[in-house]
Amino acid sequence: MEQLQELLKDYNSTELTHINKLNYINIKCSLLTPNIANAKTFNEILHYLQKNVSNKIHRTKSGGISKSHFIRIPSYDYTYSNAGAELLIITEFGMYRIQFRPKLAETEDSKAMSGRQAFNKFKEILSENGINLDDYAVENGIEVKKEIEKPMIKMERSMFISSENENGFTNVHHIDFHNSYPGGLMITHPEFRPVIEMMYNKRKENPIYKAILNYSIGFMQSKWVGYRYAALSRDAINNNNARIRKVAQALKDSDRVVLAYNTDGIWYAGDIYHGEGEGKNVGQWENDHTNCHIRFKSAGAYEFIENGKYHPVVRGYTKLDVIKSRDEWKWGDIYQNDILVFGFTDNGIVGGM
Repeated sequence: MEQLQELLKDYNSTELTHINKLNYINIKCSLLTPNIANAKTFNEILHYLQKNVSNKIHRTKSGGISKSHFIRIPSYDYTYSNAGAELLIITEFGMYRIQFRPKLAETEDSKAMSGRQAFNKFKEILSENGINLDDYAVENGIEVKKEIEKPMIKMERSMFISSENENGFTNVHHIDFHNSYPGGLMITHPEFRPVIEMMYNKRKENPIYKAILNYSIGFMQSKWVGYRYAALSRDAINNNNARIRKVAQALKDSDRVVLAYNTDGIWYAGDIYHGEGEGKNVGQWENDHTNCHIRFKSAGAYEFIENGKYHPVVRGYTKLDVIKSRDEWKWGDIYQNDILVFGFTDNGIVGGM
């Protein structure tokens, strides 16, 4: 195992504990942000394990380490979804979690919180407040998941897409809905309101709450919990979309021009709008960007200038990200970029070209 120890030497590890005390959440995590070099490194470790380590770690339904199966050392588990991949490795010289995914929110001790951790903590806090999340579980989660609307990431009209040689739009503003997915859950299930409002109000002093709010809704409809809470995700997401559409219609009815949607926000041109649903609470909305000069390459790639400061917005990682921080990008750089697209298979990470 000397070669494996060499491969893992630069990663965070947790000292091997007694098998009965193994806890997935307590194993330190190393995050590999999506780029070609990190994909190659991740695959190198995975392929070594697949070739040389036959023992597998069994998982519980909640994603933890199953103690009902005998664990041989060394052993590992490889999991992946559309969002990223993870290696869980247990050796005599340490335990490791290595994840390949975009950076998530930071917890109070500066460690990234995963969707699973956020969900488990949400479930725990709800229990402390008299709500058993299992009461909302469904057996037909895969079918319910089909009822969840797609995120509203789109241009209102294709004619609003600008080429590099065009100037885009001025007098543009952005409406942002505060933690709108948790807000949707709170609106459709009022019993959740006290807990969600508490976490929202304390999210700045306790960043764990911010991560819980951001990641729990998506995790509830994932395969990692057997899609058992998909009905809650559906209610939260569909309610968000309904509120987005309602405000967008109000903008149009008042002679503003809706340009684009970005999940829980709306870009629009015209006079700054104020209206129903505006406020600072979770699920309400405010104008968070005003008087901007904006140009869209697509719904997921645009750039804007506000108060003289340049802001690029590009979903995913690009080839330019590899060599240049986005703080150093300038007007027009969004047109010079190819997106790094990664896929995940049983044999590792593919793509990135």
